[in-house]
Amino acid sequence: MVLSGSKPKFIFSSVLFFVAILSSNAQNNNHDAFHIAITVDTKTHQYYGSFQTGTPSHNVNPLIDLGGSLVSLSCNTSSSTLRFVPCKSTKCKDLKGVCGSNGACTLSSYNPIDNSILSGSLSDDIVTIHKTDGTMVYADTNSTHLDISCVKSKSFNGILGLGRTSLSLTTRLSSAFNIIPKLALCLPSSNDNGFGDLFIGPGPYMFEGGADASDWLQQTGLVRSSKSDEYFVDVKSVKIDKRIVHIDSSLLSLNSETGVGGTKITTTAPYGILHSSIYKAVVGAFAKSAAARNITRVAAVKPFNACFSVKGVHWTELGPRVPLIALELSGRMGSVSWKINGANSMVRVNKNTLCLGFVDGGLKAKTSIVLGGLQLEDNFLVFDLSTSILGFSSSLKPGTCSHFRNF
Repeated sequence: MVLSGSKPKFIFSSVLFFVAILSSNAQNNNHDAFHIAITVDTKTHQYYGSFQTGTPSHNVNPLIDLGGSLVSLSCNTSSSTLRFVPCKSTKCKDLKGVCGSNGACTLSSYNPIDNSILSGSLSDDIVTIHKTDGTMVYADTNSTHLDISCVKSKSFNGILGLGRTSLSLTTRLSSAFNIIPKLALCLPSSNDNGFGDLFIGPGPYMFEGGADASDWLQQTGLVRSSKSDEYFVDVKSVKIDKRIVHIDSSLLSLNSETGVGGTKITTTAPYGILHSSIYKAVVGAFAKSAAARNITRVAAVKPFNACFSVKGVHWTELGPRVPLIALELSGRMGSVSWKINGANSMVRVNKNTLCLGFVDGGLKAKTSIVLGGLQLEDNFLVFDLSTSILGFSSSLKPGTCSHFRNF
């Protein structure tokens, strides 16, 4: 459960709040980035973007997959601008596609919704996304042909892949409009006060009062794995209430050749996932620190193993006052700390019980630490693919990613 107090709002607001009428000259300005509004399913901690595609255009709401390899949408065969890529084309060969029954290039991609493999025809169609200059989101849009995977399923909402690949939305938009390959993400914890944000392109990312979020983000390097298109960071240690948790350091390092170990950031896992040995150490240290605060451990509630009574727990602007988890990472001038406060570490499973929002991934877990949706909500993250740098805010609270934007 995410609790909030006073909320500093972004300058960006939705069309429901205010519509800015732009002159024809303003519409011809060269805005440097694109914006997609984000909504959240609060029960599943899954996040959905909203934009338009096809001719005539229609709205789509695909699942946001930070590590996804491409954009997969349900086939809109009525679109007059939909074009399939032939399987004998150079593009298909470069992407290692195969021939489909219709002669179109067919690609496979991972579906995180049900852990299946998606098969879709590589095609291109018009995609229409709102422009932004970092101060406001503009009523005018840019429409361009982008590569998508056309999946023949009426029940499929789509997947918005943002991974480190040639076909991700980040790469395709950056290439099409010659802008810096950068994405900024602000996942909302609720839809009560508006929407979250996905920006593709450079900042600024302005807050009320004229503050540019890119000026005060902490920074750490992104680690690349030859076996994955996802985003990894190099966690050096884990602390709970400023005390180091004793963890096998070999698990914290990512083996770039095998893809084993390391710390991954993902939008599709609802909660954090820890290798069993790390989970045991973290839970033990967390429970010990909680007991020192007179917080009582109670029976587990699936899928969580570490649960606590709400009796005696106080709530603050940062969520329930529980032991602070901090991930220590390498920064430009020494170590930097990603602080995970109660709002991003705890799940209220019923009126009497709070559970630690991490689950045991088992001893054979490929990735040692996974930061899921709960850990990312109401945090501001900037992934700069040109420099391989991650900028992160830790929790924005008492602020929130749920807000209205100027349109």
